[in-house]
Amino acid sequence: MSKNTKNNSTDNIPSATNVDLDVVEKALIKGGNKVINKAMKQINDGATDNHVEPPKVNGTAGTTGTNGTAGTAGTGTNGTTGTNGNNKPTDNVRKRQTPPENGKLDYKYSKEFTIFQNELQSLINNNLFILKECKTSKRLLDIKYSDLESTINYIQISVIVLSTMSGFLQSTKNYFDTSESIVSVTGISISTYISLILSVSKYYKYDEQKERIHNLREKYANLHNKIEYRMDVLGPHTKENLWEHQNVVEKLDEWSKIKIAMDEEYLTLIETKQALTTEFESIMDSKSRNQNYIKDRELVLVNREKVFKTLEKHTDLEKRIKEKDVLTDWASVIQLPDDDLNNWDDPV
Repeated sequence: MSKNTKNNSTDNIPSATNVDLDVVEKALIKGGNKVINKAMKQINDGATDNHVEPPKVNGTAGTTGTNGTAGTAGTGTNGTTGTNGNNKPTDNVRKRQTPPENGKLDYKYSKEFTIFQNELQSLINNNLFILKECKTSKRLLDIKYSDLESTINYIQISVIVLSTMSGFLQSTKNYFDTSESIVSVTGISISTYISLILSVSKYYKYDEQKERIHNLREKYANLHNKIEYRMDVLGPHTKENLWEHQNVVEKLDEWSKIKIAMDEEYLTLIETKQALTTEFESIMDSKSRNQNYIKDRELVLVNREKVFKTLEKHTDLEKRIKEKDVLTDWASVIQLPDDDLNNWDDPV
């Protein structure tokens, strides 16, 4: 054996220089734990700075083996319930979290609400079209009826006045020494006029025309009431906020029932309108329609002038009230039964 080998042999190590193996083992364990703790601390510090939760470890840290045997490393799994390991909600959780305003606005983008809006607007437009045409026809009938009524009233009143005058002359001729010839001629003239005017009235069938126009006006009034009733039924549905936080499918089902009833009634309305229009055309020819339309515009102009003058008076009155600071709202101490319009606030 060479000199170097002999000098490197453990057998030649002096007893004073022998190293205690237990001390070495403890030093290694202590140093390894310090390294592990330092590494975990750095991880925790980095997670805190980045707002990231450190991964959860279910296993135990491995131990360093003794007497030359390697220690077993601990195993663990990260918890993944609802998070991606960084304390942020996953896509599935984010989808379930709806903002408060979504319930109010989502219905506007649904197919059901679009169908409802289109059908509602269609029904309202149909009602307004029929109502406008019927109101125009009824106004022309009102003007013609008013003119015809004035003519008939003139004939009837003239007959009544002249008949009364003829009787008066016949009764007082002896008291006023009225000539017999004058009384006779006056009576004959009045009788002739009455016969003539009544014959002319019968020839033009004034009374029959008046009766027909009156009946047609009543039919138009009934049709107007039916259409206005339909508008009252549709009115509450024009408020879109009734769809907020509601099931759009159920709301569309409720609306479908109303629409079916409206469609069935609409067929009856247009049939009634067809019959009334036919009767209107037979009474009102083109010449009469144009003349009455001009009269209608003139009446509207006169009425607007009167309304304008009345509003001027109201404005002047309001200015005077503000200048003198007059109280215009009085609360009656003694109230009549009709003063309270809200009966629902009475205590039971």
